[in-house]
Amino acid sequence: MSQSDTDAAREEVVEALARSMEVYGFNRSYGRLYGILFFAEEPMSLGTLTEESGYAKSTVSTAMGTLERLQIVHRRSIPGEGKKAFYEAETDLWYVFQEALNREVMREIRIMGRALDSAAETLTDANSKKAQRDLEKVQNLQRLYDQGEQLVDQMTAQSIDQIVSVLNQERATDAD
Repeated sequence: MSQSDTDAAREEVVEALARSMEVYGFNRSYGRLYGILFFAEEPMSLGTLTEESGYAKSTVSTAMGTLERLQIVHRRSIPGEGKKAFYEAETDLWYVFQEALNREVMREIRIMGRALDSAAETLTDANSKKAQRDLEKVQNLQRLYDQGEQLVDQMTAQSIDQIVSVLNQERATDAD
């Protein structure tokens, strides 16, 4: 495989990462920068990322801050480089997914759980047909959110290989 073939294959993945970041509401540059780091042999400084990507240093800095907060990249220090920040990609995307579930989905589950509990308590004390209908709807949502919480707990406690193995066993059982 020639160098140009390798570069083309990398660019295809980097471009897909850029499009993926757009799907989640982020700027394409975040995905491109992650892709550059993903293929990097060693951590890269903001200056090197700026040169590699062609983006403005402010764009790179903002992206690295966001990607670091999302745990998609990690800031590293390199001995002998002083306070200069270097970044490397988190290559375990299952870990990134699990962290996002814990951070974002569980936050939403807790917010909804508190609201649903409060509403159920209020509706239980009410004495009307409308309140009873609303209480049934709230209780259905409570069950859904409880199941969602259990699902997130399971997904964040196991490796992707374990989850796929369980799903394959279930599929095989269903086929029998």
